[in-house]
Amino acid sequence: MKRNLDTVRRLLANFEDAPAGEPTMTFAGEFDNTVVELIAHVELLIDAGLLEGEAHPDPSMDGGGYFVVTKVTWSGHDFISASRSDDVWNATKRRIGQVGGWTFGLVLEVLKDEAKRRIGLTIEP
Repeated sequence: MKRNLDTVRRLLANFEDAPAGEPTMTFAGEFDNTVVELIAHVELLIDAGLLEGEAHPDPSMDGGGYFVVTKVTWSGHDFISASRSDDVWNATKRRIGQVGGWTFGLVLEVLKDEAKRRIGLTIEP
């Protein structure tokens, strides 16, 4: 499975919208991804320190497993805030696409750079 930046963004935004202090276990039908893909992305977000919780991929289970997210971390909120604007998000994806690959750190740096451009903190090259 390949990481999908749009899935990452949507998952984090959904977790941010969940009630505080209540574990989130599903987004019933809100994504085009399979349950297995969502669980894998949640697992990656937990591994990256953007979410706290547990992901339990299990293809033998009906639906492919489950996840329980208990909170969005500070880093997760930073990513959500930096990617909130569709204009900043799309510009970031265009710039990342020019490289042909990405790391999470690179995506966050480009997001921050795009946000700075929009508020006049950088000079256009």
